[in-house]
Amino acid sequence: MSQELTIAEALSVRAAISRKIDELRSERGNNTTVYVDKNETPEYPSRSVDVITAELDGVQKDYRKLDVLIAQANLANTIAWDGGEITILEAIELAKQTRQEMNAYHYLGQQKKRERLRSGGGTGEAAALYQYALYEPETYHQLTQKRTREVTKLSALIERANHTNMIAFDASKYMA
Repeated sequence: MSQELTIAEALSVRAAISRKIDELRSERGNNTTVYVDKNETPEYPSRSVDVITAELDGVQKDYRKLDVLIAQANLANTIAWDGGEITILEAIELAKQTRQEMNAYHYLGQQKKRERLRSGGGTGEAAALYQYALYEPETYHQLTQKRTREVTKLSALIERANHTNMIAFDASKYMA
């Protein structure tokens, strides 16, 4: 029986399913063998490897199904951005790329236009070595601030869409 979930809820369910997969893999690994002293009766795990594997297969199938539904919703739904419409999927990738570029811009913006590196030569004469930036650090400092505001807005639009767009998925095994 399918129920309607927002994408935000679906993301939480997907994370819960991922944790369940990890737990089942761990349980299966722990239940592969028993150690028994000679002439002792072994204490077997309550669940066999086969039972755990069957459950794991079902949970992994649920994960894949939910992942596809989220991706389809992110491809089908759009947000207004930069004078046009972009899919949620593109918006998510744009936010990732922007954050990566912001890190580079931040580094460039922190550099000095001119920096003295060392002085003194081996010949006894005082020689100075300077490093010059081949760009304007202040431009990248300002660009970092601008991109920070843009990615914050983009993330808020994605989050709003995640709370309004719906998918059909039976999450009863993973949430109350």
